[in-house]
Amino acid sequence: MTEDNSGRLIFTNTRIFYSIAKESLAEMDVHFNADRRPKPNNEPGWIITFDPDQKSFKSALITIVFCGIFLEAILHLLIVKHNGIEIYKQYDHKTYEDKLKLLGCDDETIMKLCEHFRNARREIVHEKAHLDQKSLRIAQDEAKKSMELIDKVVAYFKLDIG
Repeated sequence: MTEDNSGRLIFTNTRIFYSIAKESLAEMDVHFNADRRPKPNNEPGWIITFDPDQKSFKSALITIVFCGIFLEAILHLLIVKHNGIEIYKQYDHKTYEDKLKLLGCDDETIMKLCEHFRNARREIVHEKAHLDQKSLRIAQDEAKKSMELIDKVVAYFKLDIG
């Protein structure tokens, strides 16, 4: 729950979105670590066991998706609160970076993470990746970066996530 610029209470699911992202990230790490064990005889490296259910991958996808849901929701709430619904309508289909700039965010780290997140999320969630890409995205790494972005946005705007 939050307030709009006129002091009215707004019921929101942003805390739930945030907690789903956080919990999925933790679950991802549990599954990721359960599928690996050190090589015998103190050899460097790991023996990785294939998980046919791909639990770590699924949790990474949930994290990425809910980071996006949270980011969209929180930017909507902040823009409406500080600039009104009509301004938000003008920014509805703009990038995260444009919305953050409207809110006065000038943190270059956040902007770079947003651009990276926008591209990675699109490729991963919407299957926009192509075999001729110059890099390979690993969902677990992208999930960690997604959560880093969300945590930086929460800190920058001093949001009470609970």
